[in-house]
Amino acid sequence: MRIPNRVVAAAALVAAAMLTGCSGGDGDEAEKGNAPSGKVIEIQDQPGSVEGYTGALEDSEVSSCEQRDGSLHVAGTVANPEADAQDYRIYVSALDRNDTVGLVQLDVTGVDGGETAEWSTDIAYGGDELRCVLRVERFPSE
Repeated sequence: MRIPNRVVAAAALVAAAMLTGCSGGDGDEAEKGNAPSGKVIEIQDQPGSVEGYTGALEDSEVSSCEQRDGSLHVAGTVANPEADAQDYRIYVSALDRNDTVGLVQLDVTGVDGGETAEWSTDIAYGGDELRCVLRVERFPSE
């Protein structure tokens, strides 16, 4: 069963709002990855902040979502279906049951038309049964 992009996007926005809303400070802690209750937040840009972005969850694939050395290692690919080069902004959420415990942003830039690019990130959070959820935005390379 494929989850519609708008459902994933809404969940990612709610998770981002919940995590950033809990910081109670000036935001410096969240930018450094130190969030309340051991949650990890490492985002530089608010989801949906690029004008004219396209939701591109269907362009992405997760190849790995596993614990390694006390962190959650997440890796995958993005495949550009467009003719022109595109940039991707990927928000990776780590969920422990239904609780978002981590949110990390990574940017994959300059993916040529018809090409595929690999990406990976680590979320410094340990857990036994973590799941990975993505929000993927695509926009033309500058």
